[in-house]
Amino acid sequence: MAASTVRRLCVTAVAPVRRYSAGLLVPSAAAARKKYVQKKTPQFRQLPPPRTEKMLPDQEWSNVYPTASSFRPSSVPLPVRMGYPKKRAAPPDKIGNLELVKIPNFLHLTPLAIKKHCAILREFCTPWPAALVDRDSCTRHFPIELQSMDYVSAGPSLCNPKARAVTLQVKLSSLNLDAHAREKLLKLVGSRYDAKDDILTIRSDRCPVRKQNQDYVMYLLTVLYHESWKTEAWESEKEESDMDQYIWEDSKSQQNVLSTLTRSRGDSTSSQEILESPSVQEYRLAMLNLRNQGETEESISCYKQSVKKLLGVA
Repeated sequence: MAASTVRRLCVTAVAPVRRYSAGLLVPSAAAARKKYVQKKTPQFRQLPPPRTEKMLPDQEWSNVYPTASSFRPSSVPLPVRMGYPKKRAAPPDKIGNLELVKIPNFLHLTPLAIKKHCAILREFCTPWPAALVDRDSCTRHFPIELQSMDYVSAGPSLCNPKARAVTLQVKLSSLNLDAHAREKLLKLVGSRYDAKDDILTIRSDRCPVRKQNQDYVMYLLTVLYHESWKTEAWESEKEESDMDQYIWEDSKSQQNVLSTLTRSRGDSTSSQEILESPSVQEYRLAMLNLRNQGETEESISCYKQSVKKLLGVA
C-alpha cells in the first residue's frame, strides 16, 4: 500500500503538463489560471491639475485665448453651465459639456484684446485722404461698391454658408459708355439695373468662398463693359422703328424741324443755332417724353404747346 501511495504522488506532481503524440506541450487549466493571476494590474498616471487652478487674477487673458477656438473647460476660470437641466437640478457643468464645445464663443475678443490688436494695426494704417470729405466724393473716386455680410450662429462651425455671397453695385453714369454701349449693356443686364437710382447690381453666391465670388462679380462687370462696346454687323442694319428707346439725334423729327425752320428763317441761321434754340429744345423734350414714356394727357398737352411755340402760332 505504501508503494501505491508513492506512485500516486509522483503522478500528481507531473500532472500540470500534458504530452500529445504530435509533440505539443499544453498547460493545464490550473497552470493557466495561476499565470493570469500573476499579471500586473495596469497603473494609470495621475492627471495634472487643470490650468484654472494655476491662473493668477491679473494674468494676460489674450495669452490664454489668442485666437478663435473651441471652449476649453480647463482654461476658463468661470462656473459656466449650459444644457438641459434635470428635474430640480442645475444645468450641466462645464467639464465634459459638449454643448459648450459646439457653439462659437467670443473669449478671444475681450475689450483689452481688441485694444491690443488695434494698437498693433495702427502702425500699418495711413491717414484718411483729405479729398474724401463726404459720400459723394467717395462715390466719385471709388464708384464700385462691394457688399458682404458676416453671420454669428450656433453651430459646429464658425463659417456660415450665407457669408460667401458678394454684391457689387456701380452707377452707370460713372462708366465710360456712349449711347450704343449703354443701350447694349442695359439689354445684357436685364432687371439688375435700377433706372430710378441709375445703379447696376450684380450678386454672386455660386462659389464656395467669398474671395472667389468677389473675383467673379468683378469679372462679370469687366465682361459686360467690353461686350457693350462691341458693334456687330447686324447692328448697323437697325432702323428707327427697331429702337427700344426713341433717340432725337439724327431722327426724322430732327431733320423735319431743321428743314422747316431753315426755309422760314433763311440761310443766315446755321443748323447748330437752330437746334440749340429754346423752342427746339422744348420740342425735343416733349417728343422724347411722348415717345419713350407713352401717350398721356400731360405729354400730349406738352407736345401741343411745344409745336405751337416752334411754329410761332401760340
